[in-house]
Order: sequence, then structure tokens, then C-alpha cells
Amino acid sequence: MTATAPPRVAARPPLVLTALLVAVASFQMNATMLSPAIDNMATSLNTDVGTIGLTATVFLFVAGLAGVVLPRYSDIIGRRRALFGSIAVMAAGSLIATIAPNVEVLMAGRALQGACGATISLGILTLRDILPTKQFGRYLGILTAVNSGVAGVDTLLGGVITDTIGFRGIFGFTFALEVIAVVMIGAWVPDSERTGTRMDWKGAAVICLALLGLNAWLSLGPTVGWFAPWPLACLAAGLALLVVFWLVERGQSDPLLPLPALRSRGVWGLLVTTFCTMASIFAVLTFVYPTLAQNAAAGFGYDGTTTALMFLMPYALAGWILAPLAGTLAPKIGYRKMLRIGLVGNLALIAATVFAVKSPWLLFALVALMGVSYAACAATALNGMGVIYAPKESPGILPGLNATMFNLGASVGIGVLSGLAAQGTPEGATNPAGFTTALVVATAISAAALLASFVLPGKQSSTEKV
Repeated sequence: MTATAPPRVAARPPLVLTALLVAVASFQMNATMLSPAIDNMATSLNTDVGTIGLTATVFLFVAGLAGVVLPRYSDIIGRRRALFGSIAVMAAGSLIATIAPNVEVLMAGRALQGACGATISLGILTLRDILPTKQFGRYLGILTAVNSGVAGVDTLLGGVITDTIGFRGIFGFTFALEVIAVVMIGAWVPDSERTGTRMDWKGAAVICLALLGLNAWLSLGPTVGWFAPWPLACLAAGLALLVVFWLVERGQSDPLLPLPALRSRGVWGLLVTTFCTMASIFAVLTFVYPTLAQNAAAGFGYDGTTTALMFLMPYALAGWILAPLAGTLAPKIGYRKMLRIGLVGNLALIAATVFAVKSPWLLFALVALMGVSYAACAATALNGMGVIYAPKESPGILPGLNATMFNLGASVGIGVLSGLAAQGTPEGATNPAGFTTALVVATAISAAALLASFVLPGKQSSTEKV
């Protein structure tokens, strides 16, 4: 294997960071800005909130698949080209979603938007390439802060646009931002050194199909039944394809995933921790709480703007302020310690919200604290460890898989929790007990994330403690 150095744009860290922030924000806004628009999308497209939840699941699932492929592919073609292409496809999806006449076309647009799923991991890899270790932690925190929401302004803006223009205005706004991101990436982001390896497209196709089967089983289970014929068929296909993937990878000279790496506690422990974290905290923050807030029968009956102010902006603003501090402290106190501080907070706060489904101000306070536990501490540590635990010979593999677990965890979490919240009445999502059940399940998943974090091994250098 040989490395080649392509012609490079001079690396100017502030400009690189600016371009990456706009790219990551354009991805994140396609999740956070739409939270206040759930009811509006359902009404405008003559469907229900459960189906709108499925469009979010599709977006996050495709984003997860992109996270499998693109970071590894960026080792081969360069970070800048991978970023440029994925954001351009996302922009096309945003344009389609803007003009969608029905939920099926919206679903197609959301799927194309998912091409941006590796944006955060590609951004982190780019920063790791150009920054010294001490500076990397601070920049990582800034990038993670945006990845958790743009200081809450995104959710507030999403609520205002929903109440004045409707959900199409949100997709139009994100489309404009994505065009700006493409221009900035082309002008300011340097290309990375490229390896002389080949992309394992066969392995990528098989693992994507396997994940599709497993995701379908987890998403269909709560509504159709875990042991109904279709979910069971999806589960069987997913498990069989995982075996096929293992056989395919054994015969590859440049595998998508070096199988020996999976034996590392740093690899599989991080992936499990990330998946469970996102399936719990992110799913409740972006779907369960906003749906509860807007539901007149079971919740508080708020409009999109009030929902954003009460339950979306507070945690994002807290993360925006504190994530850079968490990124600066993590290499000093240890990334694992920072992660566990966040996970303990997540567990306690989600458990407490089980008793807050009828108290908007108590829920407001608990959600604001989640900005500290999740958006600042846990998310910053998880993103950093994706780079730290990565195999040196294939630096894009683990950040890519970790990005996949971020997106698949969120996808499965929203699919499962939205199905639980919608149980109880024909209208869906109008039974208070459904929301309580969803939060109890989220608490259990959050506990699993904390337990998985104790598998992660220690690792220390003169400038960075894990």
C-alpha cells in the first residue's frame, strides 16, 4: 500500500473550521429544524405522525449507511471530495423535499438527504489531519456543539417557519445553506493524503443490506409485532447477510472492515455505546418530547414555536456553550471519564422525565440539563474516541462506523419510541400511557449505554488521556 499526496489547498484552520461548521449545520438542521414541524407535515401531506416519524427513520438510516461507506472511501479519494459529493446529494434531496406533493416523494427526498450521514466524521478526520492534539480537542468541541444543534436557533427558527410558511420553508432554508456549504468546502477545505487501496464495494453492499434488514425488524417490531412474519423475515435476512459479510471480508485484500479490529474493545465497545446513546437520548429529544409538546390530547398542545422554545432550544443552547469546554477538558481528564459523566446524566434525566409527561415546566428544566449531559459531555467524547481508537492503517474506518451508529441508533430509537408512543388509539400518539412507555424503554436503553462504556480500554500519551 502506498500513499499519494494530491495538490492541496493550504490548510488555514479557522477557514477550514468555518466550512465544516456550515456543512455539519446543514446536516444537523435536517433533523433538529423539523422537530417543531411534525404535526404540520402530517396535516399538509394527509398522513399521521407515525408515518412522518418513518421519514425521519429513513433519513437517519440512509445517513447511517453513508457513514459506513464514505469515511473509508475518503481514505481513498480524499476528505474534500467525499464531503463535496455528499453535501451536493443532500442539497438535491432538500430540493425534492421542498416541492414534495405527498409523503412518498418526501420520503425519497429524505433518503437523498441521508447522503450527508458521514459529514461529522469526515469533518473530525479533516481536523485531526491538520491540527496538533491540544488544539484538536477544542475544535472537536466546537464542531460537536453544532452537530447537536445551532445554539437552539435552528429549532426556534424551525418553529417560526412552520407557524408562518409551513414545513416546506424549512427544506428551502436548508437547501440554501447546503449550497453555501458546497462552495466553502471547494474553496477552503484541504484534501487529505490518499491511500493506494481499493474500495471494497462488495463488502459495502452486503453490510448495507444487512443493516437494512436489522433496522426494519427493530422499526417494525413495536407496531407490527416482533414475531410477525415480515419483521421476522427482515431479522433473518439481516443475520444471514452478516454471515455473508464476514465471509466476503475474509477474502478481501483491502476489506471495508478489517475483521481483527472488531476484537478490539475500543472498537466494538464504542459502537455499542454510541448506538445505545443515540437510540435513547437523541430519539427522545428530537421526536418524543416535541411530539408530546404538540399533542393536544395527550400532551400540552403547543405550536411549533413554543415547542422549540420550551423543549428544543434549551438543550441545544447549553451544548453550544459547553461543548468547546468539554472538548478542551476531555484530553486532560480522559475521554472515558467525560463520556461517563454525560451518560450518567442522560440516564438520570431520561428516567426523571417519565414523571414529567404532564408537567411542561419540569420537562423544560430536565431537557435543558440534557444539553450538558448529552450535547456537551457525551457527544464530544464519543466523536473524539472514534478517531482515537481507529486503526492507524485505516483511519477512516472507525469514525465511519461510529457515525453509522450515531445515525442508526437515532433511526432505530425514533422508530421504536414513535411506535410505542403511538399505541393506544386509532389516531396514534394520543395516549399519555404511550409516551410513558416510550420513556421507560428509553431509560433502559440509556442504562445499556452506560454499562457498555465500561468496556472501553484506557489509552494515554503525553498530550492526550483516554
